[in-house]
Amino acid sequence: MPFATGSGNHRVHFETYGSPSNPPLVMVQGLMLDGRFWFELPRQLAEDPDQPWFVIVPDNRGVGRSPLPGRPWTMADMADDVVAVLDALGIRRAVVAGISMGGMISQHVALRHPERVAGLLLMATWPGLPYGKLPPLRTLNMLVDSAIRRPRTIDPLAHLLLPEHLHSSAPTLLRDWIDLVREARPSRKAFLGQFAAIGTHSTGHKLERIEIPVRVVTGDEDRLVPPRNSEVLASRIRGAGLEVLPKVGHAIPLIDRQVVHRNVARLRSSL
Repeated sequence: MPFATGSGNHRVHFETYGSPSNPPLVMVQGLMLDGRFWFELPRQLAEDPDQPWFVIVPDNRGVGRSPLPGRPWTMADMADDVVAVLDALGIRRAVVAGISMGGMISQHVALRHPERVAGLLLMATWPGLPYGKLPPLRTLNMLVDSAIRRPRTIDPLAHLLLPEHLHSSAPTLLRDWIDLVREARPSRKAFLGQFAAIGTHSTGHKLERIEIPVRVVTGDEDRLVPPRNSEVLASRIRGAGLEVLPKVGHAIPLIDRQVVHRNVARLRSSL
């Protein structure tokens, strides 16, 4: 069971897929989600017949097998955790892909450790305030309520993750997601710690410092992280490419199964 030692001597659990001789790709998940919530995607990327990757999947603080720290932490701490995993594996540079909170962490990795990042894939994420756009208050309340209490129906999760036309398919699309949450539901302290880190996230004024290839992806029906945030990211990162997916919500890889494959393929030449 591999662990790295991150910021503040924090232990970070991670998994790897594929051969270390392949180009490295780090995949960082979002709020309250451990690395398992990528489901089969890391293995598929590692076994891609045309462009196989060495895929590295860390568990963020307080979820999966990464323990809950005894003190508050920041996005910078979680970014340093990602680099600690690279150090543990002896990897100098990697492409880093993050979704939602994982995209925020990925921005901090690139800003704090630019020499370690060859390219960025930022999905369904934002630059923080004051440049970013918050979701409606109803959506924020639904997120907090879903994290702290078990929803009685699947409707809140469908609202947060899926476009409206797929709500009727939520029991099928989100079945594996719900099973994982039931198996090991993170603690309220983990949610509050991660949510507090999100609250202090603000990179908009620094994004121009990022000088590596960057792909930004959003769904035009993302209720949790409004698409405007991806437009801001792409406009403030020099040369960044923006992909807006029609009729797609927050859980981009659940709906567009090839979104990571095609975007990291475009970043591969930077390695």
